[in-house]
Amino acid sequence: MVPHDETSDDVARFNKWATRVRRAGHLLRRVRYEPETLELDDTRLVIVANHRSLSDVFIAIEALHHHDLPARCLVRAKYFESKPAGAWLRAVNCIPAGDGKRESIDVALETLDAGRPVAIMIEGRIIPPDKRDADGMGEIRPGFVEIARKAGVDIMPIGVLGSDEIWGSRSMLPRIPWRGRPEIRLRTGRTISVEGKTDDEVVAETRAMLAGYLAP
Repeated sequence: MVPHDETSDDVARFNKWATRVRRAGHLLRRVRYEPETLELDDTRLVIVANHRSLSDVFIAIEALHHHDLPARCLVRAKYFESKPAGAWLRAVNCIPAGDGKRESIDVALETLDAGRPVAIMIEGRIIPPDKRDADGMGEIRPGFVEIARKAGVDIMPIGVLGSDEIWGSRSMLPRIPWRGRPEIRLRTGRTISVEGKTDDEVVAETRAMLAGYLAP
């Protein structure tokens, strides 16, 4: 069952785990934020990112904490089936998604209504290099637009570069950095309004912005 409650304890637990992730992750990689800080008028956002590695969820938790955005992340339901992974995902208040049920959308809307952002990897699965289009992404799933539209909030894309250097897209375990830690770059800055646009137009604008962030 997806937890629907939004309390200060949930945010405190998110921040505690994000701090632990940052400390542990420091051993494997460096993170560069572009820009380092964000000035946002409203933190009720649907935050979206590309997906290249199993490490992305850890990087996302750390990055969201860095920008003071204690978002609930939508994560594929199958990852909750593993006891260790499922327990951790529940501890950081993630929302099971992608199982064909609409409950995840309802919970995302409740989360936004309660004042917290939500975060989604909009390709819905890890995209290995040979499956990426020329712009660096796979097919985008449009469910994030419905959430933003129904909640009346903007979308903020984040481009994640280098995450598959520390955890390969087809690997079960992360790589140990014997000669220096790889650098992960997270690029963001602008938000996208859904007002007055069709779903296809919002998806195209989101993809174009992410493609710009993922360009070398």
